[in-house]
Amino acid sequence: MKAVVIGLWLACLVSFLLPAGTFWATNGPRLFVALVLVHALECALFLPRLRRAGGSLAQHLVQTLLFGIVHVRTLPAR
Repeated sequence: MKAVVIGLWLACLVSFLLPAGTFWATNGPRLFVALVLVHALECALFLPRLRRAGGSLAQHLVQTLLFGIVHVRTLPAR
């Protein structure tokens, strides 16, 4: 599942380099911004759980920014 999310991130980044007028050149940057906003919101919402998970909080935040709920689901519930 993480490979799918990375592929989506890469497609969004490549969309910034595409010529104007194509579907991805128009919608890719919008999707990129949406991904950043949603994953930042997930970081804020799941911050207590990320802190309780142990290990490096910075690593958990980066993983959540990249993978969102896919990473959070791998953490222990308590």
